[in-house]
Amino acid sequence: MVYKGIYHLFYQYNPKGSVWGNIVWAHATSKDLVNWELQPVALSAAEPNMDINGAWSGSATILPGGKPVILYTGVNSKNQQVQNVAVPKNTSDPYLIEWTKPPQNPIMSPTTQNQINSSSFRDPSTGWLGPDNIWRVVVGSKIGRRGVAILYKSKDFVNWVKDEKPLHSAHGDGMWECPAFYPVSVGNRNSVDTSKSSHDLNVKYVLKMSLDDIKHDYYTVGSYSYHTDVYTPNKGSIENGFSGLRYDYGKLYASKSFYDGEKNRRVLWGWVNESSSVDDDVKKGWSGVMVKLNVQTPFYGVLLVEYLDYN
Repeated sequence: MVYKGIYHLFYQYNPKGSVWGNIVWAHATSKDLVNWELQPVALSAAEPNMDINGAWSGSATILPGGKPVILYTGVNSKNQQVQNVAVPKNTSDPYLIEWTKPPQNPIMSPTTQNQINSSSFRDPSTGWLGPDNIWRVVVGSKIGRRGVAILYKSKDFVNWVKDEKPLHSAHGDGMWECPAFYPVSVGNRNSVDTSKSSHDLNVKYVLKMSLDDIKHDYYTVGSYSYHTDVYTPNKGSIENGFSGLRYDYGKLYASKSFYDGEKNRRVLWGWVNESSSVDDDVKKGWSGVMVKLNVQTPFYGVLLVEYLDYN
């Protein structure tokens, strides 16, 4: 996200090694998306009912009035995946060094009533605000081999209610990780704020999912109605992600994007994992790199995704 002129990148980090494990939210800041300064860990894994076994992926949302808030997946002491909220301790600090976790956490949990799979319930999206002043987010999940974007709604970004139906689902994909849902303009290169009205005829919507089985990001372009809260891919879209459209055809996974209102663009972050072995990662002392892309207008249902122009 960008806050008070400072760009913020939060990312999954193991403070105890160069391979996956002991996951927390690391934090880096930049004024130009090129030169970065490492900040202290933003979200640690510390609370038994929230995230003692890992602070996993999530998203940032800018609330009305400019206040940032984070939704993230935590793994609790029972190894259940739950969703938590975090807010800045000091909103006057443009670098957002310290974050707090309100006592209402966890704010979304798997229960016997909602029948959500506690091991497949993660990665809440950036929120979008409807004309009814109700917030919406999606959380990745699966039912058997069907990938699911579970829809939640809230009036205050703290108390969330699971909707009766998902935003969308598709058979055969398996687990949908890191779902992303955002509008794009049609017919020009201007980007669109995440809460742009769905009634705008010059706006289409993108639903991106990261397929856990094969570690690639796929997407469809389509339409969305706030009245029904249903996303419908364009006619002819390939719904099976294994052969559908991808942001990038190399190594790119678990991507997230944000609307940069200061430059009217949507910036997309992607994780590039190397082909090196675990032993090699241990020897070199690091693993994983980040790339930045710019999302442009859909052309016949295909997004134009380009490497970011830093000018």
